Amino acid sequence: MVNKFIIIGNSNTGKSAVLDKILEDTGYRPIGFRMKDFQIENEFRGYYIHSILEVEGFHNNLPIQTSLLKRKKRIQLSEVYDTFGVQCLKDVLSKDKDEYDCIVLDELGRGEYTSKEFSKYVNKILDSDNKVFILMKNTPNEVTTEIRKRRDILIYDLDNMSQDEVILNIEDKLK
Repeated sequence: MVNKFIIIGNSNTGKSAVLDKILEDTGYRPIGFRMKDFQIENEFRGYYIHSILEVEGFHNNLPIQTSLLKRKKRIQLSEVYDTFGVQCLKDVLSKDKDEYDCIVLDELGRGEYTSKEFSKYVNKILDSDNKVFILMKNTPNEVTTEIRKRRDILIYDLDNMSQDEVILNIEDKLK
């Protein structure tokens, strides 16, 4: 049984909304991380990573990508992937399976390719027998391209499918 679900799409296609609905409908207890955007003075300034479980020794909400200019040019804060991100994924892999139902990696395609160690742990999670949900931007990079090549995953493209279709299909596979 395939238990790795990749939901891809461009920005604002509803990847997080689809995942939230699946988690609500199934009652699954997730671990992993979520990406969230942040604003300063009502202006978008970038993204931060939020570990679903506290990561000992770290602040839990750390900027991972930001812009220095009002233009769209963004910079990746690769040290956050190398430290907090890696520890978050190590913690996920060390948790007792009775404590969670699925692993969430939300969202890849923003800058994880800047950290080889982080990418290594993403692959360890995909190699595990855990139920995994990955949300990815529809933007190729080293990490997302390799994930797409895997034969043990199901990919759902919100640029070509409705949110309802994706939800129904995944929930059917989970039965």
